Amino acid sequence: MTPVVHRAPDVGADAEGLVTDPASPSPGSPAPPTDPADTHASTTQWRLSVVGVVILGAVISFISVGSASFSLDESVSTTLADTSWHSFTQSVLHREANMSLYYVLLRLWAHLGHSEAVVRTFSVLVTVAALAVIMVVTRQLFGRRTAVIAGILLAVDPLVVMFAQNARGYALSLLLVSASSALFVTALRTPTRWWLWLAYALVSALAAYANFWAALVPLAHGASLAFFPRHTAPWRRLVLTALGLGVLLFPLALLIHATDSAGVNWAAGSSAGKIFSKVRADIPHPVIDLAVVLGVALVVVIVAVVRRHPKAEGLSRHWPLVFVTSWLVVPLAAVVLLSLAYKPLLVVRYLIICLPPFIILVAYGLARLKGTAATTAVALLVVISGAGVGAFVSHGSSQDWRGAAASVAASARPGDGVVIFAPYTRIPFQWYIRRHPAAEAELHPAFPPGPWAGDALRYDASFGVSTPDIAAAVTGDHRVWLVLSQQQLYPAELRALEGGLRSAGFVPGRSRSFAGVTVVDYFPRS
Repeated sequence: MTPVVHRAPDVGADAEGLVTDPASPSPGSPAPPTDPADTHASTTQWRLSVVGVVILGAVISFISVGSASFSLDESVSTTLADTSWHSFTQSVLHREANMSLYYVLLRLWAHLGHSEAVVRTFSVLVTVAALAVIMVVTRQLFGRRTAVIAGILLAVDPLVVMFAQNARGYALSLLLVSASSALFVTALRTPTRWWLWLAYALVSALAAYANFWAALVPLAHGASLAFFPRHTAPWRRLVLTALGLGVLLFPLALLIHATDSAGVNWAAGSSAGKIFSKVRADIPHPVIDLAVVLGVALVVVIVAVVRRHPKAEGLSRHWPLVFVTSWLVVPLAAVVLLSLAYKPLLVVRYLIICLPPFIILVAYGLARLKGTAATTAVALLVVISGAGVGAFVSHGSSQDWRGAAASVAASARPGDGVVIFAPYTRIPFQWYIRRHPAAEAELHPAFPPGPWAGDALRYDASFGVSTPDIAAAVTGDHRVWLVLSQQQLYPAELRALEGGLRSAGFVPGRSRSFAGVTVVDYFPRS
C-alpha cells in the first residue's frame, strides 16, 4: 500500500512533523488522529492560542501606526494609489513593477482614506493574518508547541512590527509566501486534492507579483523534495503544478524585462551592494560566472551523493527541517549568486520572505529545551524584542517629510521658491505640501519644475542637475527653500545645485533638521 505523509503526534517536546505512515487506510487520505492531545479540549486550546497571538500581534502593530510621517517609499505607494489609472499603469510598466499587486490592492483600500493610519492599517491586517498562517504551517511541520512559540516570537519581532506599519508590499509578501508554504505542505499530505495544487500555484504567483524575490520560494520548496520520501512524492502533480506556475509567472517575466533597470540600480549603493560592486570590479566577470556555476554544480552533486547513500532514507524523517531550511537558505543563496553574476540585487528588506523560516527554526530549537528552560528563553527573547519594538515606535519614521513640509508651509511667503534634492524626493514633499493649500498657492516649485497639483510620479526618474539650469530656475524668487534628502548619494549634482543658487545671488541662512530631511532657507545676497 502506498505510504501517506501526515503530521506526527504533537507530544512531549515536539516530534518531527511529517512522517510516512505505511498503515494509512488509503492513498492520499489524512492519517487518522493517534495523538491523545488531539481532543476537543486540545483543539480549543490551539484555537485560543492562535487567537491570542493574533490579538497580541494586532495590538503591538497598531501602536502609533499613524504617528510617523510617510517615508519616501511609502509616499510612492500612496501616490500610486491616488493617481490616474493611466499614470499608474505607466509607472508600473516602466518603473515600479515590483510590488505591483500591493499597489493595485492599495488603490482599492485608499477609498477608505489617505491618512497615515488608514493607509498602514492594510499592512497591519495583512501581518496579523500572516501570523495565523505561519502558526498553521509550523504546527503541520513540528507540532503545536513549536507553532505557539513561533507565533509569539513573530508577533513581537521588531521587523514584523516595522513592516506592519509600512505602506509597502512587504507585509503582503510575508502573508503570501507563508500561505504558499502552508498549501505546499498540505498538498503533500493530501496529494489527490487537485484544488490544493491549483491554490498553491495561484498563491505562489501572487506572492511573486507582491515581491519579486517571492518567486524564489517555490524553488526552495522544490529543493526540499530532494529529501522527501521518494516513493510518496506526487511527482506528476508536482510537475503539472510547476508548469502552471511557470505560465502564471510569464507575464511577470515580461513586466520585469520591460521595467527600467534604474529601478533596482540603487541597490548598488547599499552596504551589501557596495561589497558586491567591489567584488565585481576586482575580479573578472568570467571568473565570477565560472565560480557561481561550479558552486551550484557542487551543491547538486553533494545532494545527489547523499541522496544515494544507503542511509539516506532516514533523512526523510527530518524532511520538515529540510523544508524550512530550504525556505530560509535557497532564496538568500540565489540572490547572492545573482548579485555576483549579474548586478548587486541584495536588498535586506526584500528578503522578508526568509523571516518566517528563520523564526520557525528558532522556535523549533526552543521547543526542544527541557523544563523551564524553554519558557525562560522565550521570555528573554520577548523582552529583547519588546525593547526593539519600543525603540522603533519612539524613533518613528526614518524620514519626516510631514514635519519638513509643515515647517516650510508655516514660514512661506508669496514669491518664495522651493528646490528639492534629490529630485525624486519631490514625491513625498509634494504629498505633504498639498495638505497646506495656502502655502501650496504661495510657493514656486523651482526644481524640479512643475505645478504642485501635477503628477508627482513624473519625478520618479532621472533629472539632470546643472548650475545654469538651477540659477535660471530660481531667478525672480524672493527666497529659496532648499529641501535636502539622500544628497550624500549624489555629491557632484549637489555641488552643481549649490553653485546654481550662488550664481543666482542666494546665500544660505538657517538650517533645520528633521529625520532624514534638512531644510535650508536661502536669501538674496545683500
